[in-house]
Amino acid sequence: MKNWNLRLFSRKKTKSLPTTPVEYPYGSFVKTEKGYYYIGAPGKRYRFISKRVLDSWSPHRVIETTEAAVSKYRVVAKMGFRNGSLIHNIADGKIYYIESNKRRHVTSPDVLERLGASKEDVVSVSLAEIKLQEPGGELH
Repeated sequence: MKNWNLRLFSRKKTKSLPTTPVEYPYGSFVKTEKGYYYIGAPGKRYRFISKRVLDSWSPHRVIETTEAAVSKYRVVAKMGFRNGSLIHNIADGKIYYIESNKRRHVTSPDVLERLGASKEDVVSVSLAEIKLQEPGGELH
């Protein structure tokens, strides 16, 4: 008896990308020739300014598509880092914890320990990426 289901996924198929508008489910992450986006509401998409910001969301998959395919989704805002992210601003050397879409300055290594995190969990980011989140005070 042959296992047809495994055969369906075992071959890598080269497929052309769509050139006309496509209906993507809300919650989809897509990559076009212009960058990465999140389909988050009817007719709306949100732009990621970097792969580091996208990776903070831990998407299960990113759909490769075209600008033509997502043309009915208007870019309405930029996505910030996901809540719970730890980021290191290379411009000022500070580590921040993202909470309620705000960046909170981590003032002590004890905070990292309390969060169950280490320096290896911290992602170095640019000043432009830091500015995606409003300041939110210190985290003691």
